[in-house]
Amino acid sequence: MPISVDLITPERRFFYEPAAESLLVPTAQGQIGVFVGHVPLIALLGVGELRVRKADAEESIAVYGGIVRIGCDQVTLLADSAEFAYDLDYESCYLARLAAEADFQSRPSPETRYALRCAALRERLARRALTSALPRLYTPPPSANGLPRIAPLVPRASFEPDVPEKPFIKED
Repeated sequence: MPISVDLITPERRFFYEPAAESLLVPTAQGQIGVFVGHVPLIALLGVGELRVRKADAEESIAVYGGIVRIGCDQVTLLADSAEFAYDLDYESCYLARLAAEADFQSRPSPETRYALRCAALRERLARRALTSALPRLYTPPPSANGLPRIAPLVPRASFEPDVPEKPFIKED
């Protein structure tokens, strides 16, 4: 029996998945793992990553506050704002985080701290989306016999620390 996930923002129904296996919800008190048959719960959404696991894939969504209602087989999230990880541009997220850090250093307040948390979340998700796409961009050519290439075994290096012959003693 799958979980139905409905993510709604003030602008629109942002995401709907009728058959999720599990999800990880960021709340104000920490992350909650939700599986089929979870006890009913209402909690405040925090700033964080909502991860929805389906049978064949996993969806990663940045959410920025709101409320979540968890039922036995249905989860409804009313988020202040949300965006998919794959829609984020890493370079702009990185620059936004640097600007938010500078702003927080110059005038620390709850508002600048919240802006910094949002910028750091966006950068982390953009980096993960970028690096998870890299293996799909490059596939090595097959070997001469048509089989996939396998890295040669390399003997492990010795991990003995370099110990100086004489201990270092500072002479005055």
